[in-house]
Amino acid sequence: MDKIFIRNFLIFMVILLTAVSFLIFVFVSGDKKLDETAELVERTYDVILEAEKLTSLIESLLSAQRGYLLTDDKSFMERYENKKIDISDTIARLSELTSDNKSQQSRLDEMRTNVNNFTARLEERALIEFIPNPVLLNGIDAVNSMKENLVRINASILDEEYELLNQRVHAVDNKKNFYLTSLIIGLAVGTVLLLLFNAFLLNAQRGRTRVEASLKQTEDRFAIAIDGTQDGIFDWDIANDKIFYSRRFFEMLGYEGKAYTGSIEDSTDLIHEDDKERVMDTIAQYLDGGLSEYSQEFRMQHKSGRWVWVQSRAKAIYDKSGKAIRMVGANTDISYLKMEQERLLAEKKLAEEANRAKSDFLAHMSHEIRTPLTAISGIGEILQKRNENLDDKQKQLVTTLNNSTSSLKDLVNDVLDFSKIENQDMELLSENFNLGELFESIISMMSLRASEKGVSFVFDYAQVKDVDICGDQVRLRQVIVNLIGNAVKFTDQGGVTIKADFEEREGENFLRIEVTDSGIGIAPENFDLVFERFKQADSSVSRKYGGTGLGLSISRSLARLMGGDIYLSSETGKGSTFTLLINAVKSGDEITNGGDTGHLSKKISEKLRAAVTGEEKALIVEDYEGNVVVISYILEEIGMTYDVAVTGVEAIKLWSSGHYDLILMDVQMPEMDGFTATKEIRSIEGRDQLTRTPIIGMTAHALLGDKDKCIEAGMDAYLPKPIVEADLQKEILKFLHKYKKAA
Repeated sequence: MDKIFIRNFLIFMVILLTAVSFLIFVFVSGDKKLDETAELVERTYDVILEAEKLTSLIESLLSAQRGYLLTDDKSFMERYENKKIDISDTIARLSELTSDNKSQQSRLDEMRTNVNNFTARLEERALIEFIPNPVLLNGIDAVNSMKENLVRINASILDEEYELLNQRVHAVDNKKNFYLTSLIIGLAVGTVLLLLFNAFLLNAQRGRTRVEASLKQTEDRFAIAIDGTQDGIFDWDIANDKIFYSRRFFEMLGYEGKAYTGSIEDSTDLIHEDDKERVMDTIAQYLDGGLSEYSQEFRMQHKSGRWVWVQSRAKAIYDKSGKAIRMVGANTDISYLKMEQERLLAEKKLAEEANRAKSDFLAHMSHEIRTPLTAISGIGEILQKRNENLDDKQKQLVTTLNNSTSSLKDLVNDVLDFSKIENQDMELLSENFNLGELFESIISMMSLRASEKGVSFVFDYAQVKDVDICGDQVRLRQVIVNLIGNAVKFTDQGGVTIKADFEEREGENFLRIEVTDSGIGIAPENFDLVFERFKQADSSVSRKYGGTGLGLSISRSLARLMGGDIYLSSETGKGSTFTLLINAVKSGDEITNGGDTGHLSKKISEKLRAAVTGEEKALIVEDYEGNVVVISYILEEIGMTYDVAVTGVEAIKLWSSGHYDLILMDVQMPEMDGFTATKEIRSIEGRDQLTRTPIIGMTAHALLGDKDKCIEAGMDAYLPKPIVEADLQKEILKFLHKYKKAA
């Protein structure tokens, strides 16, 4: 009796000491949490103070700059620089205080970017000695817009911090109440424990009986659980080679019966012959320590004869010498999961086939649309150039034809580009080109659009016009034209201003192009929406101005592929500024760009006419009559004679019987396509040691790899349809020069 008493007393004391220790822990940790919460509240106060100060600093910064502009007093610029430093320090302190808040960090990153843009705009204004009143007013509007954007961001920072402050103050109150409640409960628990001391001693005497009863109940519960589980339980006594099978083990294979102890052959005899050797090898490896865990899948035969997929998992027990003496585990019927896997694989295969079918469809539709579009656009350009005999109504019809053709080209290109980007098939070229020439070609096209709409158009690229960079000229031109086209489209009064310059970020050189308009503007809540595919700011914009909603989405994707991005600053009713930043790798030293590059197409035509002696002859291989008309007109304009073949077979016959200085080869034709015809010509040239005839591929396909297919087939160049006259003339001139030098 004394031993039992001492044992029960020690047990009670352990419980009491544990309870006291827990209460002490609660009190200490409660004090610590109170201190931490109070510290968070204080930090929130600091953030609010810094954020409220930031608004005042922005106003002071703008005031100092305006003072300088109005009085030319240098002290205002000193004050401006000081405020600029104070703003930077304040943002840095805010960043440090909100380092654990991702949303605030995101707002502060946006704040830094906008502050940099804001100060850059202020400093640009400060560098101009004389600002006309209209320009000054426009500048004030832009500056005020940027300032309001900064104030908006700062207000959102304050709103979140005020909300956090309320939450944290409420948390402090809750923790104080919890602390007081815990103290009261602790005292009550201690008192109750002391009062229960005698009852505990009495109950300790009956503990053995209760434990035995509980153990019996647990054993019964475990037996019921094994019998009711959906898994087949097995317990393998390896030393005696006996194995216990639960009722469910064989029931899921269609056999009825009770749980019993048998041999391992009872189950291995049901394993599929193709799986049996692998199953036994895996078990042996696991028991020998070669595998860290045992889990495998195999087939077992159902009573009906069908095969059931089973997942088997188990755990081995080892003796002191490391020898496995027991293995306990469960088999689970996973036939349904296997069927799902097979279904998913089949659906994946169907999806891949559908994707390939979509690509084939796009390629086919590209060809079917671009082939007649070449004729339409070519004839439209010819009529536009030769409009001296047309009356005003006819000229208007030709202009409408060209504008509609241009819109259709843009639509086809947008759909194809969207497909390439969606499938991650977009590839960027890397070639050297001159920025001045690129911008001149853009100006010659976009200034006409602006003029037709009656809005002003200014493109300032003086800082970069003599610079060569390395990149994809076509894609960069596409992005810039899209941004300017949108600016012109959504501007009914005022104008569009573009500024191009370089800026350095984190040690890397970036080309910065700002496209600013005085159009309808965009509400801040719609900034992200305009970059989503098939989306515009609102439905009324789509109804009034049209468009697919793909242009900006594609442009941003291309900008990011080029190592940059597109940023938006706008205000409803006051216009927008889209800023394009791309990583610009300069291809060499700056060059002097003489002459007017705005008439590149005219210069190419003049050089081509001078290079053609009248003896040159081309072979046009094209099955679409409209394209033959356009291409033959271009050749006649430069004084070249030509023959026409409508199939690859006819082209080989004409080439074999005559001499041609150039072959313009369509890719898709009846009887024999352009790839096969080109390979045949190259084969004959190699066999008979003939001089290589330049072949320019012309394809209405515009998907990834089409250019590579042309080159691999033996073509010397590649032109996508619709054929642009200047591009075709440029390729002809290149190969005529090369031919004359070789001769």
